[in-house]
Amino acid sequence: MKKSLLSIFIISFLINVVNMVVVSPVYGPAYPTLYVDPPSIIDTTMTAGTSFTIDINVKDISFLGGYEFLLNYTTAVLTATSIERGSFFPADSQIWQKEINDASGYVWYAVTVPLGWHVGKSGSGTLATISFTVDDIGESPLILTADKPYGSPRYWLLTLPGQSYIVHNEYDGYFSNVLQPTRLYVDPEETIDPTLVQGGNFAINVSVGNATELFGYEFFLNYSTAVLTATYITLGSFFPSEPTPPVIWQEEINDTLGYVWYKVSMQSGVPGKSGSGTLATISFTVDDIGESPLDLCKTQLDDSGLNLIAHNVYDGYFSNKPIIHDIIITDVKTTVTTVKVVDTVPFYEKDEVHEMRAGGKVNITVSVKNNGTRPETFNVTAYYGDSAVNTQNVTAPADFLKELIFEWDTGGVAEGNYTIWAEASHVPGETNLDNNRGFKKGGFKVLSGTSTPLELIAAAATAVTIILATAIYFVKFRKPKQV
Repeated sequence: MKKSLLSIFIISFLINVVNMVVVSPVYGPAYPTLYVDPPSIIDTTMTAGTSFTIDINVKDISFLGGYEFLLNYTTAVLTATSIERGSFFPADSQIWQKEINDASGYVWYAVTVPLGWHVGKSGSGTLATISFTVDDIGESPLILTADKPYGSPRYWLLTLPGQSYIVHNEYDGYFSNVLQPTRLYVDPEETIDPTLVQGGNFAINVSVGNATELFGYEFFLNYSTAVLTATYITLGSFFPSEPTPPVIWQEEINDTLGYVWYKVSMQSGVPGKSGSGTLATISFTVDDIGESPLDLCKTQLDDSGLNLIAHNVYDGYFSNKPIIHDIIITDVKTTVTTVKVVDTVPFYEKDEVHEMRAGGKVNITVSVKNNGTRPETFNVTAYYGDSAVNTQNVTAPADFLKELIFEWDTGGVAEGNYTIWAEASHVPGETNLDNNRGFKKGGFKVLSGTSTPLELIAAAATAVTIILATAIYFVKFRKPKQV
């Protein structure tokens, strides 16, 4: 009977996956977001041999049961070295695809919640962390792409219950270690004012810095229609209006989809202009309490010869929400990482342990949340008793949970019971300081001698899960060879 029910579940799950209809993302404030964080890494000191990481994050998701994505990058500039599951899904989630193809320049990853879950995960967090090594000077987009090497032509976010696609916004990333002095940016970068309530008005500039012979420009600026209404756009003062005024080729405000589209150039025969200044001013009316990106995209700068001018782009941000500063340690665990292999694909699992022979290594896993309304930078330190293990610097956006791993080498640690805890440093304006500390439940025991964690003796209990994962993996991903 159990085998029959298990077969029915597997077949039903696979049929639902195969029969899903791809839904194109609709841009708007009501949808969850899949995005690369940080959105851009522009650093001329990142020469060959240096490394960095990015997160693939999800925000404001409901009932997420699984996800799959491809991230493309430029192999002449970067090499992807590893991908690890983020903290949003639990450690016993099912990893169906984990591939780094540096010849073609993509990372392919697919994960679902543990078998037996009937309701998906809701909230915001990290789905995956990808590490890169820099190979050369250059630039590379970090694109959440719709093109797979084979199979259905779309990455997906899968909801439970119902196993249907989740319509969402997505935002790519960017890497560059090339010096590009010209920049296009929103000024001011942030408009944060709780007094700007419904009916209030404000304006932002789209400006250029260090331009050389700028002849024409074009940009889109996206915003959240639930919070803001763009009312009008006016030409800035960068291009002279006398004796020959510039030509406005495109001036569109679409408040249904939430964008401003603007395209301007000098008239033929007029030389381009160098320097810095305001290209356009956009006015907004506030509709509601909330926050909105002021996202510059599809930007183009041209010189007098109609050649593209390389430039960096910097977005803006609006919020009239009450300003709250609050960092919370939500959970502290002691774990070890084990590697399990299914069909030559490694699976990394975190097993919680509560004791260790002296001389062994254990991870202190700390979950920390920025529970405020502003991005914050702070330090987190892990401790055993009164002794610090290590400190990590954290930058987290508002309302975001991050998992930190501190490796603790118990060599030289005296036998006994220890309190395992972590503390986040205070950020300016923070008033609730009690939740900046978090403690592991039950404590931790260091035993005499060296050996493996006692809890790992029970690892054989995971065999059923591995066999099930193998069965589903072969049904879903293995394909007949071409003869």
